[in-house]
Amino acid sequence: MKKLFIAALLFVGIVSFAQDINQKPARDQKERLTPEQRNEKHLQKLTAELNLDKKQQDQVKQLLAERSAKAEKFRDAKKDSKVKPTAEEKEAFKKQMETEKAANDAKMKAILNTDQYTKWTALKKEHKGGHKGKRDMKSPQERDQAHLQKLTTELNLNADQQKQVGELLSDRSTKMAMLKKSRKDAGAEPTAAEKEAMKKQMKEDRKATDVKMKAILNAEQYKEWAVIQKAHQDKMKDHRKDKM
Repeated sequence: MKKLFIAALLFVGIVSFAQDINQKPARDQKERLTPEQRNEKHLQKLTAELNLDKKQQDQVKQLLAERSAKAEKFRDAKKDSKVKPTAEEKEAFKKQMETEKAANDAKMKAILNTDQYTKWTALKKEHKGGHKGKRDMKSPQERDQAHLQKLTTELNLNADQQKQVGELLSDRSTKMAMLKKSRKDAGAEPTAAEKEAMKKQMKEDRKATDVKMKAILNAEQYKEWAVIQKAHQDKMKDHRKDKM
């Protein structure tokens, strides 16, 4: 368990680093959307892709509003609760999510015609597996190289900086491989105390990464790096809210 926990600490910090350098500032500086604005954007997208008529738009809009209300209720309950969920509670929540998805699918099937429902199902499948498939096609070394090229472009790295960041990425990949092996060997759920320690360690890992990057970059590059980090953190918060 201790080996797994230590590896997990390393993983959290270095994954955050990898994600931070792989974000475009322009994309992440988009205005945050309210639940209502996200629903409207989603409705417009479905209307265009499925050619929804006025009645269907009203029905789908209501369905999206109900989903947002449930998500908000869940977030409030989670915020108020000071007790970490048990393994059994997590499993129950997973089953509840599956039930909710099945109910949503049934409602959409009742709203859409046969062709629309077939296309909607295909869109869901594509959305669910598209990004994962792209990641799986690349080896860790290929992903590191892609990250390095992206950062080189965004921060205008010189040859020496590219070498140093490349070594940092390579170190990250090695630690990730260690984590995967440790998790596979242990297969045990960390305790609440271990999770809290992991959270603290994550902050320290981020600071350590920040120090290393500050030593590699010049003042302007480091400033841009800080913007990328902040934008990524804001995006992840919004992403977690959308998944609720």
